[in-house]
Amino acid sequence: MKNLLLGLIAISIISCTKDYGKVEVTYQEATAIYGDIESIRAEPLNESVRSITNPGKIYLGNDVILIGEEQEGIHVIDNSDPLHPEAVNFINIPGNREFFVKDNKIYAETYYDVVKIDISDIHLAVLDSRAEFVFQDIWKHDGQTLIGFSYKEVTTELDQDDDFYQLVLAENEIYLDFAKNIIPKSALPSSFAGSGDKVSGTANRVTYAKGYVYIIGNNSMYIVADDDQGLTTINGGSALSNLGEGMETIFPYEDNLYIGSRSAVNIFNISDPRHPEEAYEFDHASACDPVLPSDDVAYVTLRTADFSSCPGNTNSLLVLDTRNIHNIKQEGEIAMSSPYGMTIKGSELYVGEGDNGLKIFDISNKYKPELTKTISNIKAYDVIPHPTIANLILTTGPEGISQYMLNESGESLILQSSISY
Repeated sequence: MKNLLLGLIAISIISCTKDYGKVEVTYQEATAIYGDIESIRAEPLNESVRSITNPGKIYLGNDVILIGEEQEGIHVIDNSDPLHPEAVNFINIPGNREFFVKDNKIYAETYYDVVKIDISDIHLAVLDSRAEFVFQDIWKHDGQTLIGFSYKEVTTELDQDDDFYQLVLAENEIYLDFAKNIIPKSALPSSFAGSGDKVSGTANRVTYAKGYVYIIGNNSMYIVADDDQGLTTINGGSALSNLGEGMETIFPYEDNLYIGSRSAVNIFNISDPRHPEEAYEFDHASACDPVLPSDDVAYVTLRTADFSSCPGNTNSLLVLDTRNIHNIKQEGEIAMSSPYGMTIKGSELYVGEGDNGLKIFDISNKYKPELTKTISNIKAYDVIPHPTIANLILTTGPEGISQYMLNESGESLILQSSISY
């Protein structure tokens, strides 16, 4: 296999040229990168502390914060004193974007594989097990394995009748990225994977339920069993496929998986965890949509237009009645500015709105949220409560992670510390 072009997206059509029928276009060209997969798998797991440069998924534990470094691994932060968080380790996981944590174990994708890593000692991560080739067969060229792509911007003249030009203009992929249908980049700039074993983030692509790891790609769900024998793929990895384009988030609740896509919320029943069955599909306007189910209700944030690459023209909070998962009903829709991630703390729903601040809703009546406060000076992509410290709230924003203490009156959040990136 020779160098591939991937996702050639038209940035702009600059001008017509003197030659009739030709135009000048600018697009992104991707060149395949190959490596020795066995050497990559054998790389040391623990490395020296390094700077955070390209953060992704974030996990909040009782006394630790894990910050994903896109495509490289996970920063380990000792947060036993929230006033003074300290970086203590870096876990090397090549190719990683998404991970989930349960019982001091990290479940992470790494190129073609899924690994389980024990972090009982936050200073020394230990590889527990690995499931190889979970997602698809290996791609090779001259004995090397395809592990990614490098990108450069290209400006050139193309004939308007050329098929290549038509694909660029339509913003379609020219050739398929080997990871396109595995783990797309998250719609949130940085988001929480969870808060201890009590709270899961709303923008995960990897989750854990009933002894199984569930991973969503663009239009497929992969299942990995986790037992005393280690990690094992189910049905060769791809348990469900062709589920529709744009799958973005997965959230487990009771016997169901709630999957948010750009045009729907899909609920899969996992009474038989090896064979999820779709129970219901709730269609909505095209948008990026984290889903937060809780006690016969589900909250869905829809974000589009100027605030993301998500399609559509809707920015709102949907309230869904999920008492009957085979017949979900929309109870309400609240206009928002630019909603991202959200969390529930007690009888309140916190919704991050990016540069537009943090909104807090009273959900004493869970089907009729009432906006009680807008904190405009906190830029929040995502928000989550600390699992054990009462009234400690964490947010992710454009400049890093911030830890806030809710004052006794509940009227304001007081900054305790920040982790910048």
